[in-house]
Amino acid sequence: MKNVIIFFIILIGFQFMKAQGFQKTEKYMAVTEIKDNGTEYPTCVVNLVRLGGISENLSTFTINDTELFEEIFITTLENPGIEGVSEVIKMEVEYLACCAEVESYYYLITDNDELITLPQLTNIYCENSNTDSQYTFPNQEYGIEGNILETQTLYSETSEIKYVNLKQSYTWNDTNLNPTKNNTAITSY
Repeated sequence: MKNVIIFFIILIGFQFMKAQGFQKTEKYMAVTEIKDNGTEYPTCVVNLVRLGGISENLSTFTINDTELFEEIFITTLENPGIEGVSEVIKMEVEYLACCAEVESYYYLITDNDELITLPQLTNIYCENSNTDSQYTFPNQEYGIEGNILETQTLYSETSEIKYVNLKQSYTWNDTNLNPTKNNTAITSY
């Protein structure tokens, strides 16, 4: 178990390094509210809140497994290289058991201050895990102009990127995401 947690911490560190541009932020915060729903474990409601002059609730979701819930990390990517989008918010919800599970929520903030949610990604990190999934934006390494890419990265034993596989591509047209199915390599061994 100790090895799994150490591996997970190292892998998350590499995710932040390779995300080139996603930075910790003080502009947003996850506010949790525990609700007793009459079951053995309470429900945890999470609100993504924009801080500033007037705090604003941007998104709400529920964590049903409060027993394994560990922590929430929020980072942002300024100017992701998508026309009409000023920033991307990435919120990662971590659960710990024998393996670590991380649910990643990505939100696009448009120039008109609208919020667009990308499909959730889930990564499971066990002792021998060597892959993870993430979204790659045009101004990041492996990014493609005008596209948001759902990629799966395979790591070598030394945690270096060995291979990046394109799982899904979304073209961006002002305020619309249009999915196109792809299964091609972006990099090779």
